[in-house]
Amino acid sequence: MDLELTPALATEALNACGVDGRALSAERLDGGVSNLTWRIKRADDAPVVLRLERPSGIFQPYDIGREARVIHCLESSPIPVPQVLGVIDQSSPLGAPYVVMSWLDYPHMGMVPMTPEVIDNYRSMVESIHALDWRSYGLDLLDPPSPGHEAASRDLDAVRARAIAFNCQHDHLIAEVDAILTQHLPDSPEPRLCHGDINVFNYLIADDGSIAGVVDWEQAQLGDPLSDWGLITALASLKGLDAPPEDHPLAAPAFQRSGRDVRDLRYWMLHQMYKLTVIHRIWSEIGDVPPWYSWSDVERVTENALSYLGE
Repeated sequence: MDLELTPALATEALNACGVDGRALSAERLDGGVSNLTWRIKRADDAPVVLRLERPSGIFQPYDIGREARVIHCLESSPIPVPQVLGVIDQSSPLGAPYVVMSWLDYPHMGMVPMTPEVIDNYRSMVESIHALDWRSYGLDLLDPPSPGHEAASRDLDAVRARAIAFNCQHDHLIAEVDAILTQHLPDSPEPRLCHGDINVFNYLIADDGSIAGVVDWEQAQLGDPLSDWGLITALASLKGLDAPPEDHPLAAPAFQRSGRDVRDLRYWMLHQMYKLTVIHRIWSEIGDVPPWYSWSDVERVTENALSYLGE
């Protein structure tokens, strides 16, 4: 989707969903293949964020309305999230559904020193998300899976469908990992709220080192909390940290407190590498910019993750 969000069009979009103000500028924030995101500066009020639904891509089927409902449910929770200001599902002046949210004016973790305090606050926030009584906040809209294999199986099905949609399901590495994961589905506990994308760029930091905001909830789900920790170990490995996931500094303390079997975390690291492998193929085909990780990175980390699971 290629859209030039001019101030006039941004103003029309804001007013269409009940958000006041005249847009002075619209700064594109994303450069990948997630939902399109702009920071809109207004003439007489605080800036806002507009997220526009993509028609297809690495996380399809996209549903910006679902993301908005999740964030709205969390507004009254201890998890710091933006405020949903307006949602357009149909008759959109931008040609697709979008949500407008408050702008949280804080840097993300990648922009601040990774002090022990910041890292501890990050871990604590992720654990708070997992510990949230999601039923009390109306998040049963996320359709909780049953304990057992269903959480992992559902997620595999979703990634497999994306691979099929972009005709990369027969790639040797993708097909091999898919088969192995299907044979090693973990026994997940009662479902917990999972952020789905706990990379550090989605955690905003206040001056005192606390977590001031958690953003980008398009992949939120009820499932196995080790799926989140598996993702952060996969991402860290792609950036060069070659170690079993139980030894990764961001994930290790939370995993140890979980009391889970080490093979469960190793499964989720490989599961998330399967997802990131499919993402790489799709991103390389349709992305606005190339993936930040190379195919050789994918092969290296996947080989390591396979060896960890096989031990």
